[in-house]
Amino acid sequence: MKRLNLESSKLKSYKMKNLKTFLMALINSIMILTGSVILGIFTRPLYYLFIPRILKQNPEYTREMIKANYDILIDYYNPFYQGKLVLDGFPMSKEGEFHFLEVKQIFNMIFILFAVTFVLAIVIYIYNRRTSLGGYLKTSALMTFIIPFILSIPFLVDFSRSFVLFHEIAFSNDYWIFDPSIDPVITILPEWFFMYAAFLILVFMVVFAGLSYVLGRYLEKRNRNYYRPIFKSKMR
Repeated sequence: MKRLNLESSKLKSYKMKNLKTFLMALINSIMILTGSVILGIFTRPLYYLFIPRILKQNPEYTREMIKANYDILIDYYNPFYQGKLVLDGFPMSKEGEFHFLEVKQIFNMIFILFAVTFVLAIVIYIYNRRTSLGGYLKTSALMTFIIPFILSIPFLVDFSRSFVLFHEIAFSNDYWIFDPSIDPVITILPEWFFMYAAFLILVFMVVFAGLSYVLGRYLEKRNRNYYRPIFKSKMR
């Protein structure tokens, strides 16, 4: 009976440890995912790199005008900016303005989620720094690696369809379908640019997942070496 109770206790302890590892890994993964989205969207040089191509497709605009309006949009998406969106030289319909507001609200949620998980991830890391639970970082890395791999498949097969599907899921209206005649800003925000932005986000995910895995291995190795001499001295 005692043996059964002992085995049952060990099983519960094992399950709790696995659940704890999974939850810590999930928090770390969400931090990496949201952080990668923020970095990918707010990496302005990516857009600047493509301004000559956008300019070639829209010769009626100047480089300065294109850059200025993109900067206005990115500044608007900053969660600390609470003003109204006012583009420079581009008229905007109420539907177009509302869509940009919806996008801002989504980014606000992403920022909040990142901030919360970032704080939790720091606390978890400090707590586990001197334990043998560095494996949660490796689990987090593997969980995060899966997402870029899965997402890259539809992106590579048909990004245009994936782009449309994303908007149909994320928004409850069709305001994201811009008419260039009343919302000409869409002409400087081509679909192909978002494809590059999406792949940049995936790259950030892979890089941070890789760092998480390396850090997890380092912690496990360091803690193994740290506790081994103590264990040996006690045995003597």
